[in-house]
Amino acid sequence: MKENKKSKVMIMVLSSTFIIGAIPSVSFAESKYQTQIDSIEKKRSEVKEKTEATKDKIDDLQQDQANVVKKLEQLDVKMKETKRQVNQTQDAVESGKKEISKLKEEIKFIEKRIESRQELLKDRMRSLQKSGGMLSYIDVILGSNSFGDLIQRMSAVQVIMEADEDIINQQNLDLKIVNSKKDEMTVKQAKIERDLANLETLNKQLSNQVNEQNNLMASLKEQEKEAHEDVLNLKEQDELLASQQIALKKAAEEAKRKAAEEARLKAEREKEKNDNKPSNGGSGNSGNSGNSGGGSTPPISSGNFTRPAAGYISSGFGNRSFDGGGFHDGVDIAGSGTVPVVSAGDGVVIRAYTSSSYGNCVFITHNIGGQVWTTVYAHLDSFNVSTGQSVSKGTKIGFMGNTGHSFGQHLHFELHKGEWNASKSNAVDPQKYINF
Repeated sequence: MKENKKSKVMIMVLSSTFIIGAIPSVSFAESKYQTQIDSIEKKRSEVKEKTEATKDKIDDLQQDQANVVKKLEQLDVKMKETKRQVNQTQDAVESGKKEISKLKEEIKFIEKRIESRQELLKDRMRSLQKSGGMLSYIDVILGSNSFGDLIQRMSAVQVIMEADEDIINQQNLDLKIVNSKKDEMTVKQAKIERDLANLETLNKQLSNQVNEQNNLMASLKEQEKEAHEDVLNLKEQDELLASQQIALKKAAEEAKRKAAEEARLKAEREKEKNDNKPSNGGSGNSGNSGNSGGGSTPPISSGNFTRPAAGYISSGFGNRSFDGGGFHDGVDIAGSGTVPVVSAGDGVVIRAYTSSSYGNCVFITHNIGGQVWTTVYAHLDSFNVSTGQSVSKGTKIGFMGNTGHSFGQHLHFELHKGEWNASKSNAVDPQKYINF
């Protein structure tokens, strides 16, 4: 009886020892994920900061647009005032043209009068020249027969002389009027042309300013559109990081549960060994049915990862010259018909959703020997897994398709050594890790 008690005590001690010895293993299983979870939390904080900064930028851009609108309103007022002045000046131009036309007619009439008078004076001068000029007037006076006749003759000569002098004075006056009217016409025409030129220059300047403001507004709107797109991209990135964080937490819990289960089983085996009890002789059938598959489901290979889909590699990892060039962050596997897509390794689904570029896609996180990996399956026709779901290597997750930014049925597959990020800095060539 004492031996029995001793034996039971010993077994309990040993069992406790194994269980206590398994605690570090459980703690390690829990902590090895915590670093990645903390890293993702840090990245989410960075994404949040970028999002806030981008939203501030949007507010600034909207304020700049409001300022541009005010400027355009001010310019519109100025343009309306300038247009009013242009219209007034154009009216003045029309009026001025009529005045100039009238002046031209007056000048033409006076010039004709001057010309006629000029001919008269010429005739008068020719007559005087033929008669001896002033001597003819003296002859007329001296040829008088009486004093009364003398008076009459002197009066007649005086009238003739005064008439000649009046003609000359009228001629000089008309010449002055003509010159004055010509000067007035020149001044008016120059002023009209100057006013019109000034208004046209001002109108052109205002139009240029309006064009500048409109171009600035278009630029600000484009910048705001890009900023809104950045916010949406950052939001999607944060959602993906959040899903990845949840998946890692679930993976940590699963690892902790497995480690605890392994510790419990180990303790039980040790207990049975110390009890010297015979083994039950169970076959230990794992019950692993593998991938039920069917059709073109790829076989599950050994190693950390298996091929995600049957088909041929239509585009490899790295720089490529087609489809706009650029860097290809994964491999494209092309196939026809209904082609199943499987998880490349054991892991947890980070996110299964529809993206504008990836189409129907699935992100899975894997933890292999403490190293976090992420696989991406894009352009799926459909998927049959959900966010947070645990999957095994070879688990069917969907079917190859042609959704999102895709040209022809294929699977775009990415492998990231670490967490997925928007810059895809952790992307590696899948063909170096998986036998295709």
